[in-house]
Amino acid sequence: MSASRHGRMRSRLAALAVAAVAVTGLAACAPGGGGAAKPSHSDGPVKLTWWDYYQPGTTASDGLDTMIKKYEKSHPNVTVDRQYVAYDQLKQTLLQSAGAASVPDIVIINSPDHQQFAETGIAADLTKQLKDWGQLSKYPKGLIASATYKGKVYGLPITANCLALFYDKKALADAGLKPPTTWDELKEDALKLKSGSRYGLSFSAINNQQAVFQWLPTLWQAGGDLNKLTSPDSVRALDFWAGLVKDGSVSKEALNWDQTAAEVEFAQGRAAMMINGPWQIPTLAKDAPNLDYGVALLPKDKESASALGGENYLITDGPNEQASWDLVKWLQQPANLEYLAKQNGSLPTRSDTQPFSDSDAIKTFTKQLQVARPRAYGSNYAEIADAVVIAIQSTISGSATAKDALDKAAATVKPLLP
Repeated sequence: MSASRHGRMRSRLAALAVAAVAVTGLAACAPGGGGAAKPSHSDGPVKLTWWDYYQPGTTASDGLDTMIKKYEKSHPNVTVDRQYVAYDQLKQTLLQSAGAASVPDIVIINSPDHQQFAETGIAADLTKQLKDWGQLSKYPKGLIASATYKGKVYGLPITANCLALFYDKKALADAGLKPPTTWDELKEDALKLKSGSRYGLSFSAINNQQAVFQWLPTLWQAGGDLNKLTSPDSVRALDFWAGLVKDGSVSKEALNWDQTAAEVEFAQGRAAMMINGPWQIPTLAKDAPNLDYGVALLPKDKESASALGGENYLITDGPNEQASWDLVKWLQQPANLEYLAKQNGSLPTRSDTQPFSDSDAIKTFTKQLQVARPRAYGSNYAEIADAVVIAIQSTISGSATAKDALDKAAATVKPLLP
């Protein structure tokens, strides 16, 4: 980026960098910002620094390694230094690195966070490259909207997903149950399925955005929303979740589980059902190859709803922007997208790609996707989610009532909404 623009970005980030919590154990990263030139591959060897939070050893992480090595082999002048940064540390670490003018070249980020990094000036404006590329129309508008800020596009999706209900077929059959379709049925069935060390249901209520992502369908199903957290419907939605923990249908350890941990509980037979996404399908095949499970639509209350999820490629504004775009563009080729979709359980992100499976599970997720809603709450979504997760955790832990917790959250959220 130009020196003047770099200075403006530093100013915008100053307050964020001061407020950022120090993150330990961060590997040193190569500078990705500063300077006016933006060389392409023809300018000589290029080393790209890549950050993501895909845990090493997972199918998603292995899939990325395979594709990156394939790209390096066909582009010998490019090397990619891929680094793992934990999900709950990535945003803070990226903000701190930007404040120090030392950012990675490519980052995989949670899609609702994209607008924030476009606003701060970290993300490269790819509008011209995408127009010249001529393939943006192949992507669903909702996915591109997550990477759009003030009419300009700052990235492309790597994954698209939503939440649905996984269930252990044998556990339900032994209890004489069918997959629940309503809140009342879910509450009754989850309690009936609790047996010994097995709980009826697992979900993530951890202290980060994953808990909010998991709870939003319940909020929307009740008729609530983040812009009316004090409404009786919103309170009822949080009471419903907390009630599942209180009656023992869900382990209180859900407060510490991310979505990977929730999958482990289900895979190991310690939960008869779980709320999770299609990215867990290849993981389950690896973790529990003999588990006979099904996927059902999320049980509804007033209406049906799920949360639209996914992750985006973010290219930072710096000297390696063109080389980074060339790599991301290559990863967006249909064959490469289909391979990655199979590895990370993504639903199709563009119209000329096929689902990674024709299984009943994927068909159900595809149907669930039709009522999935984006987390379209503006560039302050991260701060909004931070306030909401406090309400979720305090209510489930019993330190506050749902009404008091949401009243407090609403006071923080209201001025942050667009």
